[in-house]
Amino acid sequence: MSKKVIVVLVKNLTSGGAEKQSVLLAKALAGNYAVHYVILNAAFQEPKYLRLLQQTPSIAVKAFKGRLASRFKQFCQYLRQQETTVIFSYLTGANFFAVMAAKLAGVRTVYTGIRSAYLSPAKAFIDRWLCNNWATGAVLNCHSGRQYFLSRGFAADKMVVIPNCFDAIRSYREKDGHHAPLRIITVGRFVAEKDYHTALDVILKISRMHPGITYQIIGHGALETTIRNRINELKLQHIVEVLINPGNITALLDQADIYLSTSVFEGTSNAIMEALNADLPVVATNVGDNDKLVQEGSNGFLVNVKDVDALVASLDRLLLNQKLRLEMGRRGKQLLVEHYSTAQFAENYRLLIEGGRL
Repeated sequence: MSKKVIVVLVKNLTSGGAEKQSVLLAKALAGNYAVHYVILNAAFQEPKYLRLLQQTPSIAVKAFKGRLASRFKQFCQYLRQQETTVIFSYLTGANFFAVMAAKLAGVRTVYTGIRSAYLSPAKAFIDRWLCNNWATGAVLNCHSGRQYFLSRGFAADKMVVIPNCFDAIRSYREKDGHHAPLRIITVGRFVAEKDYHTALDVILKISRMHPGITYQIIGHGALETTIRNRINELKLQHIVEVLINPGNITALLDQADIYLSTSVFEGTSNAIMEALNADLPVVATNVGDNDKLVQEGSNGFLVNVKDVDALVASLDRLLLNQKLRLEMGRRGKQLLVEHYSTAQFAENYRLLIEGGRL
């Protein structure tokens, strides 16, 4: 019996979290299905993601060239030629083309992909129209997003939540908690929703209680100068280090002791998953799906947005208690394995493909 043909569609293969998850989906499904990874615009092909795809030779990678109308026509023809069973698309533009092409090519099952807990009004309108009227359903990567889009008129019975997966989960490794100074770390884009202003206020207070600590901020973005100026205003230059897209983020996480996230908005945080993989206890704001990644008192602490005193109190508990840090790191790794592994990810999609429900 021939395998079902699955097409994973992106409009552009750029260096983003949604694009990486689309690649991981193709790899996860390749063992049970004939998987085709389709890039609607060949002008955008991120080399690191192409290399990930090439690690699984059974995945057919196809990218289309030419004007938009020509590329869309080629895509429709490709769907017919491959006798496509299911299309999974990622992000609004690809969602639109996937649904329209499916109708023209006779593909009965198409799931659009919403990879955030929020969309702009224009994109939300398009995705709602596609989900409610044309697509088989929409796959979201976070429960908080589902609740948000329900309030915006999306059909409840057509939205499915399948969390992001985390590839290459490592075995738990106990950290050396006796070194000095103890290190707090944050990884994330330098944008307003990450709320580095609150993070630095927290570090100012906790540094007075624990003079030996250091804090590393890793990322990039438009607010880099603002963040550096705030560090200078608070006279924290001696303990705060800003690193712009270093090549050794994994090693830096391994060397840290506590992960701090002060976001005012999240979906499913890839950065927190990276922290769990590095066996770190996490102190985070209770936004998005952070409550799925951080179980209060088990592998970290959750606090309200901008609650500086609660963030400081949580960090204080961890800085004072090496045993607690290690135990929370172990539990965080266990949570990552049980709920966010590629095996669980693949099984969730298999259930969707075979039964239409999870």
